[in-house]
Amino acid sequence: MKQALTYKPDVEEVSPPRGPDTSSVHPVHAAILRTLLYYDIWHFPLTLKELYAFLPLEVNTLEDFRNFLEERGPGPMVGERKGYYFVRANGESVVPLRKRRERHARFMWRMARVSTHILKRCPFVRAVFVSGELSKNATQQKSDVDFVIVTVPGRLWIARTLIILFKKILLLNSKKFFCVNYHVTQKHLTLDERDVYVATEVAHLKPLYNSSLFAEFLRANSWTTSFFPNFDARLLPRIPCNDRRSGLQRMLEGALSLLPLDRIDIRLQEWMKEVWVRRYPDMDPCVREEIFKSTRDESRAYVGNFQNRILDLYAQKLSRSGLSLDGYHD
Repeated sequence: MKQALTYKPDVEEVSPPRGPDTSSVHPVHAAILRTLLYYDIWHFPLTLKELYAFLPLEVNTLEDFRNFLEERGPGPMVGERKGYYFVRANGESVVPLRKRRERHARFMWRMARVSTHILKRCPFVRAVFVSGELSKNATQQKSDVDFVIVTVPGRLWIARTLIILFKKILLLNSKKFFCVNYHVTQKHLTLDERDVYVATEVAHLKPLYNSSLFAEFLRANSWTTSFFPNFDARLLPRIPCNDRRSGLQRMLEGALSLLPLDRIDIRLQEWMKEVWVRRYPDMDPCVREEIFKSTRDESRAYVGNFQNRILDLYAQKLSRSGLSLDGYHD
């Protein structure tokens, strides 16, 4: 049931809580703080639409949420400046920081489109999505352009190998504008892992090639609404998407069809699993399998276990504010 925002206090209005006790804070204020604490990891304030979209509490409409904020404010631990909301304790300097990152992102988007024109011509690639910092339209000098690549089933490892070879040979292994650490096939669009980190990344994804397959991807991962019940992609900035399939790709796929592609794809998968074992021999096998996933329909290589580090850091921020990850569920 949607949370009714009637603007009549159902709890006593209180001043900012002392210490970690937030039990008397209005549930909407607690949800706002919970959302902003996650983005505070990157010193990233949110607009009203973004805050509503990623709120872990279902409300009636965006207009109701806007009216609630006008009448009751964003909460005792939250600040606002020029339409951006942020964790008050860390100051409003995050607002000009975000604006600088948005300006830098305009350059990164241009480079991402150039890379996409290359990726969409690679054999067996069927869609290209942007993830990471650029998908949130907030990059900096050290940022990479991170891609999610969707491939034909049974050809993921061939496509991945060709992309990696192109990067290593022609781009001298630079990943600045060509970071391709995640591949899935068209028959494995539903992601297995379900937590606030994965849900956030899915919600922020931006398609640069094949908008119809991207819509299918979102439908396959509709479980994200259990984390963000108000989410609607139309609330976020849209990026132009190219849906035209490459003629060169068709020619290359026709030429490659003369080879025993099924056996080649399986062997490339097995070889890559062997590579991860050789590179990280001291890593726990279960951890290595989680970080460097290598299945018939999914390839993931997240060196540094970034996902778990973010979730741990977020849990610490929530705990210091008297909250917990229990506010998010699937």
